[in-house]
Amino acid sequence: MDIASAYTGIKFIKESLSFILNAKIEAATREKISEVLERLGTVQDTLFYLREELSRLQTENFELKEKLNAAEDWKGKLAEYELKETQGGAVVYQFRGNPTHYVCPSCLNKKEIHILQDRRVGSGIFDCPGCSKTFPIKRKNYTE
Repeated sequence: MDIASAYTGIKFIKESLSFILNAKIEAATREKISEVLERLGTVQDTLFYLREELSRLQTENFELKEKLNAAEDWKGKLAEYELKETQGGAVVYQFRGNPTHYVCPSCLNKKEIHILQDRRVGSGIFDCPGCSKTFPIKRKNYTE
């Protein structure tokens, strides 16, 4: 065997070992990249879930704010009335301001405001347009 052949043989072995070494590194690198891609997929799935959860919570928050605003509005309207016994003996809610009027307590409990209407002018008997209940508001032949 001459030196050129030995050199060529050693060069071949060196290149083969380098290739094997690089192949091992590439396999390890591929394995790590696969791990990273798998973890990125998990992170992406988690972010998708969190985005959906955030959207759900934002919708729920909006709905709760709407309900809170409606409850506060109702509380404000309810504060304009006080429960009173009328001269005719009916227990109804009377408007605190002007013009004086009465509302049905049953309908008010259902969060509906129906102004009681006099059956005939001066009769003293008032009807609720919401539930058709009758209330003796004024004494007979009494006018306010």
